[in-house]
Amino acid sequence: MPNSMPNILWPQALSPQVGGAGLVGRAIHWIGVLLAGAFLITALGFAVDGWSRTEAAELTVFAIVLALGARGARYLLARE
Repeated sequence: MPNSMPNILWPQALSPQVGGAGLVGRAIHWIGVLLAGAFLITALGFAVDGWSRTEAAELTVFAIVLALGARGARYLLARE
């Protein structure tokens, strides 16, 4: 019996041919993941240096929301 629920943590292509919308969804997903990583690194720098722990927390929350939103775009556009 095939798994009917898509994998939430790690994207797996259901088909190599997802069409134009699927390719856009995949691109949005990976760009969002890279931007979220950059925001997390910046937040870590703020927290370690003690500049602004409030801004570090806000950047962390923003990075999480960005990563989840990018994943959602992949679900909607690539249907995976």
